[in-house]
Amino acid sequence: MRNNKPIVKTIFNLFLVFLLIIPIQMYAQNTQAKKIIYETNMCLAVDDVGGLAMIHGLQNRGEAELLAVCLNEVHPDGAAAIDAINTWYGRGNIPVGVYRGAFPDPDNSAYLHDLTKFSHDLDDKSALSALEVYQKVLVKQPDNSVTIISVGFMNNLDVLLKNEPDLVASKVKELVIMGAHNGDDHNLGLHNTVKAAQNILENWPSPLVFHHLGGDVLTGLGLKETPEESPVREAYYKYSNSKFLKLASHDQMTVLYGVRGATNYFTKNSSGTGSIPSGYKWEMKTRNDSVLETLIPAEAYAKIIEDLMLEPPLK
Repeated sequence: MRNNKPIVKTIFNLFLVFLLIIPIQMYAQNTQAKKIIYETNMCLAVDDVGGLAMIHGLQNRGEAELLAVCLNEVHPDGAAAIDAINTWYGRGNIPVGVYRGAFPDPDNSAYLHDLTKFSHDLDDKSALSALEVYQKVLVKQPDNSVTIISVGFMNNLDVLLKNEPDLVASKVKELVIMGAHNGDDHNLGLHNTVKAAQNILENWPSPLVFHHLGGDVLTGLGLKETPEESPVREAYYKYSNSKFLKLASHDQMTVLYGVRGATNYFTKNSSGTGSIPSGYKWEMKTRNDSVLETLIPAEAYAKIIEDLMLEPPLK
């Protein structure tokens, strides 16, 4: 007897995506664009690039306004690569800030240098510090209006909070963190950033939203069909040793929540405690922090994310 379960599952997932996408598009047409600052360690992994591509796709659809991108790695090609991506989408004027400070054992990158071959007019030397960018951008925004999407380390945010606590308290509505709320020694500790992470966890004034989802949400294969002039395509191509693969989408899941919210995609759990390997613990409910949990199949997330990653620049 033939097993039809895989076919039924595929049809169900596609139907579910249809049910999710249509209401979101209708909702986006009647809401104000979400003000976003993208805090990224774009260097070693490539899902940071996919997340930035998503934000541009969402901005094309009127759902997001990318205010700035800040790099918390120290790769010399990072600022130029980010600017090249923004320029490809017709938004080369978006401020790019870089971390200025000690950063032990920096990561190498399989793709950042290649992105500097694309059109851009900013590099590491000419870029402002992340603190300067935050200061210039946040002061212009309405109170309680900015969402920071952090898919990297906490060093830039630590510097911001130490220097401009009142600015953070008045302007930032939510900080969305790609990282586990318990035991994360990577985004909440790698490169000697554990003290920075603890400062954020102790003193950040607005709610924190954590997640470590996306390992089974595989995207990027469709970039093979996009123009070779795209730096997003090039990043994925170089990262995968000159081929295209389906890759994990941790950072893209962060962007999906950061722009669209929980909607029909996630549930939020605010119970229990959070902790980092240094031993610091905190009560999640004290600041109304939360952890995201999935609501739909991995294949459905992948379809939504990849469609946004493949969104071409506006003409």
